[in-house]
Amino acid sequence: MTVASSEQGPTTTLLGPRLQLAPANANEAAPLPFDLALAGAGINVAVRSFLRRLFGWKRYAGSVESILRSVIADCWTGEFFAGSAGHFKQFWTRDLAICTPALCRLGERERVIDSWAFGLQKFARAGKITTTIFNRRFARDVYAYGSDSLPLLLWGLRQAGSDHLVGEHRDLLAAEIQRYHRLVLDPELGLARTDGYFSGPRDCMTGRSTVFANTMLALLARLLEDEPRLPNPFRGYDFEQAMIAQHWTGDFFRDALCRDLPSGDANVWPFFFGLYPDPGMRQRALDTLEDRGLTRPIPLAYFERRLADSELPVPRVFTPNYQGDACWTQLGPAYLHVLRDIDRPRMESHRAEMAKLITRDGNYLELYTKNGRPYRGRALSYHADEGMIWAAMFLDLF
Repeated sequence: MTVASSEQGPTTTLLGPRLQLAPANANEAAPLPFDLALAGAGINVAVRSFLRRLFGWKRYAGSVESILRSVIADCWTGEFFAGSAGHFKQFWTRDLAICTPALCRLGERERVIDSWAFGLQKFARAGKITTTIFNRRFARDVYAYGSDSLPLLLWGLRQAGSDHLVGEHRDLLAAEIQRYHRLVLDPELGLARTDGYFSGPRDCMTGRSTVFANTMLALLARLLEDEPRLPNPFRGYDFEQAMIAQHWTGDFFRDALCRDLPSGDANVWPFFFGLYPDPGMRQRALDTLEDRGLTRPIPLAYFERRLADSELPVPRVFTPNYQGDACWTQLGPAYLHVLRDIDRPRMESHRAEMAKLITRDGNYLELYTKNGRPYRGRALSYHADEGMIWAAMFLDLF
């Protein structure tokens, strides 16, 4: 592989044979720091999961739409939309961003802008952008630096029409762009680094230069092309073409440079964020997810099976198969939004199956097992969270 470059950055990346790397060592991927904010959050998760396991979750009355609107209302803290009304009742950058378009279409634009203003104020005080803000003041990354925090924050601001916040926090954002460039980009490969673990929605598993991390690189580069107030050190890179060369098999995106399996997130997010408009390509990728059972009993699982060797140590002990073949209600509506444009009848069929579970449980729960039951960790350690803000994405499908 060679890279032609100039003072403004590379203009062409000539990729050689498709890379097939050894799996990352999950035990070394994201060592847990000693941090009181993170420790407190872990205790909160354990306690609330235990109580939910014993006494159940809050049940909302009414139709599916009524349940979803009630969930969204309970995620509003008075200052920001939290990740959930349950044990993830913190400011989560990625979850707010992914839900921003839906929330705005549902009439919540002012609260969304207030949420972003709240988050940016805390990030500015901390001097960094992170995955999460705990206890309304502690900016921390779970479990490591996020490949998505900066790109999704900028994307969320644009989707909400709150570009004025970019100007107010220009210095912070400019510094974070340079940090992102340093930490995430492999300038020779023209993709995300293969020697690092980056947090993302699937934050409990390792993967070398995943499709999701590269989708975030491509998204950030696109956003900066249209933002003259901020530096763009990614100018000249063609991340979309590099992903085609290294990840696209002809029928699906392989999950990572160390894994040939298709994953749910690898074959949803590149289309959700508009990187590849080709409907034929989208159809083949989504057909693969259907054919391999990732959409059953509801959309959408990360993998066809558990990948125990790729699980981080703590999740492996307490929440095995948390991000294996369990079905996630964050990824599900994102999949349905992508599917809607090419196969509306199939989207409506999947939507109906998800609606049955919402009605049955009277809530919008975090994830389900293959038998359609709320996920439970080992012993009494974890129970699927309740009242997820992702309900906005599902409601937006009606």
